[in-house]
Parts: sequence; C-alpha cells; structure tokens
Amino acid sequence: MSQVRAGTIALLVVSLPVLVGIFVYGPFVLDLFVHRRPPSRFLIPSGYIGWIRVEYRIPTAPPLGREGKYLLVRIDRDGSAKTSSDLPEGWGKDQFFYDSETGRQPLSNAGWCKGGMIWDEASGGDEHSVLFLKFFVGNEDQFRLAVDPLGKTYSPCG
Repeated sequence: MSQVRAGTIALLVVSLPVLVGIFVYGPFVLDLFVHRRPPSRFLIPSGYIGWIRVEYRIPTAPPLGREGKYLLVRIDRDGSAKTSSDLPEGWGKDQFFYDSETGRQPLSNAGWCKGGMIWDEASGGDEHSVLFLKFFVGNEDQFRLAVDPLGKTYSPCG
C-alpha cells in the first residue's frame, strides 16, 4: 500500500471546506447577482411616523420617475403612493429619506438595537389584485408599539 503524502492531506483539509462553502452558499450568492433590480429611493414627508403603503400597477396613476439609477417613490402626507409602474422584483439596495423643502434626511434601516427607522418591509397583493409594498417608518419603540400595543413582545435591546 502506498503512503499518503502530507501535502495531499493538507490539500484535502483546505479544499473540503471550500467545496462545502461553494455548494452551500453558491446558490444564494448567484441569486444576489441574477435577481438584481433597480433600487428605489423613497421620499417620505419629514416627520412622518406610521405605515407606508405603495400600490403598483394602478392604471390611472403616473409611472415612477428616476433619479440616477434609483426609481423615485414620493410618499404622500397620508403615507401612501400609487404608480402605474410594476412592483420591482429581486434584490436592490433601497434608500429612504425624510423629505422637506429644506432638503433630505437619510433614514436608517439598520435593524434591531441599531437606531433603525425603517421596519417590516413586505410586498404582496390584496383581495383586489393590487400589488403593494408596505413598511413602517419610526424608531424601534414606535414600531414595537404599532405592532404590539400591549408591550408583550420581548425586546432584544433591553
């Protein structure tokens, strides 16, 4: 029986985790590149706190404008917007801003315990076949109060 060289064992030890990583994470990474979409830039009235709902494929509404590479979504004072454009599908790095006459203030979607202001982004359709995107604008405490008024949900931030 021939003796296995140390270099062969080292090659197996190094290449095995790499191959496992390619098979496990490869489809996810490929999906990020294949299903890209133009990112959206949401302009929200300054100081607005609450739920936002954007309805897509509304024939009487105007199409979304563009600002550079971004689809421009202007939110009304009541927290809604309607457009004849399609709901973009796939991955995109969206931006959110409070918008006023004096300028734009970026809003973070950093997540739990990190000072985020954008929560619970979801898209879907309703009983009237209207496609929509919804999300909440406010700090973490305001979001928790909106989804759990009795405060029974555990807070990971303490």
